[in-house]
Amino acid sequence: MLDLLYRPLLFLHILTGTLALVCSLVAFAASKWSRTHRIAGIIFYWSMLFTSISSVPPAIASGKWILLLIAVFSFHLTYSGRRYLLFRRGIKAGAFDYTISGLAIIFGLLLWGFGIPIFYSNMGVMGASAPFAFGFVSILMAKEDFQWYLGKDNSAKLGLRRHIGRMGGASIAAFTAFFVNVNFVVPGGLAWILPTAVGCFLMAYFTRKLRLNQPIR
Repeated sequence: MLDLLYRPLLFLHILTGTLALVCSLVAFAASKWSRTHRIAGIIFYWSMLFTSISSVPPAIASGKWILLLIAVFSFHLTYSGRRYLLFRRGIKAGAFDYTISGLAIIFGLLLWGFGIPIFYSNMGVMGASAPFAFGFVSILMAKEDFQWYLGKDNSAKLGLRRHIGRMGGASIAAFTAFFVNVNFVVPGGLAWILPTAVGCFLMAYFTRKLRLNQPIR
């Protein structure tokens, strides 16, 4: 059954993934309070959710379990990134929010247990650093989620910082998947590191401006 779904889901995955890449660039370039940013962000959100979900059956059919784990990571980033916009407006976390955050912890542990050995055997230390970082970030984000749910730290400004960080992380995941699969653009282990390095720099730049009460373009 999964084999029959493989090609149409792979096509959907590529289509929505490409749309997510384009929209992430548009959202980044546009003014953060503009209608263009808002529309591009909404399209990016739904594209990334479809990209994550549509990658699950092909990953299972092809036995690429690491891609399945990355799909879970991307889903959590995208879903929680938009939820934090709603949380800062007073919306309360529901059962699905708790479930997604709990799965993010399990994902991080699985990525450490299975991802690090596989990547190390294929790409050495540089390759193994990617699943280590993804697993660490996933567990850290889940911890932040539960702190917010329990009311320990849930200011509106923090919600906006989380939105920037999560959507930025989802963009990193999208570009990482692109570079890894279209491997003639960026070679080997660098494909796993470069999007993270560039993306983290940009997220740090915007969150610093927010922390210092400077306008975000």
